[in-house]
Amino acid sequence: MLVNLHHSSKVKQAEARIRVGSYKVLLDGVAHSNLQASQKINLKAIGNEIHVSTPTGSKTVKKCALQASRIGNEFFLHVPGDIPDWTYQDHLIVHARGGYLILINEAEIDHYVAGVVEAESGSKQLAEYYKVQSVISRTYALANKRRHLGRGYSLCDQVHCQVYHGKASYNDSIAIATEETSGLVLVDQDINLITAAFSSNCGGRTVNSEMVWGQERSYLKSVEDTFCLVMPHAHWEKNIAKAKWMGFLHSHNYPSDDSSGVATFYFPQDKQAYFSDSTFRLKTTDLRKEFKLRSAFFSVQEENENEVSLTGRGFGHGVGLCQEGAMNMANHGFDYRSILHKYYTNVHLIHLNSLEFFRFEN
Repeated sequence: MLVNLHHSSKVKQAEARIRVGSYKVLLDGVAHSNLQASQKINLKAIGNEIHVSTPTGSKTVKKCALQASRIGNEFFLHVPGDIPDWTYQDHLIVHARGGYLILINEAEIDHYVAGVVEAESGSKQLAEYYKVQSVISRTYALANKRRHLGRGYSLCDQVHCQVYHGKASYNDSIAIATEETSGLVLVDQDINLITAAFSSNCGGRTVNSEMVWGQERSYLKSVEDTFCLVMPHAHWEKNIAKAKWMGFLHSHNYPSDDSSGVATFYFPQDKQAYFSDSTFRLKTTDLRKEFKLRSAFFSVQEENENEVSLTGRGFGHGVGLCQEGAMNMANHGFDYRSILHKYYTNVHLIHLNSLEFFRFEN
């Protein structure tokens, strides 16, 4: 898996230091030197080239690579500034464009998956939940591996793809869960890899994919989830200046006389795609984006003459698997297969080696 590191940052220089094993330094595809544990290489972008400094000398090239002598070797990547330092496994590929470095971790799929699992779900969950996250992270990665291919890599390390901070380092259960589910993916009725969407907390009910993204997926259907309602992100509140709230609504053609009163007195019984009355409607997702709300499931009440109070449930888009619900199911003894089938409708859990066979049979 080719993963662009520090995707949202403009990186001009970096330092890679070997932590485990040895690495061959390739400059423009030609072997230059070897690095052992604790040795480092410095990289600096100069236009569309890279100035590379190693213990044996320096050179300006168009491409640099650190090639691990064996899968599982590790390097530590440092980027100046407020960017955290993380450890990565396997290989590093570096290009430059317009004075900035393009850092790509070429990682074995399960090393990547384990890193995503830790970044997306933390280091304090049960092993059974880590199996759940491993399967959906692997499925998502393989289904979207061409997302950034035009830029020379498969995925980025941000929420746009999946959050990835390199090697899973804080809980051995993560690597074990990834290994125990190695190769397992979710497919739909036509044996295609599903879009394994997930969010932090659905607020008690997930939503159909078309409600959020306008595109129906047979396996992304609304399901009730009572397990997440006792979890940390189940409920939220936010006060907003009334003038700012009404101003945004009026800018989207809400009646100036506020005849329906829905702007300051809105109590839906369930998640709604639109904030509306008989003459007006606005996507709840648009309100979520504008006011940086935790979710699009909320009620509205006038707090005083200057503020409105929003009371909401959930955290995230609410499509697919609810992470906190799944975590609580694991706490109650449900196995990872049962948890996956709760949140994804009419899917199959199969091994990648069987994918072509099932497609042929289907």
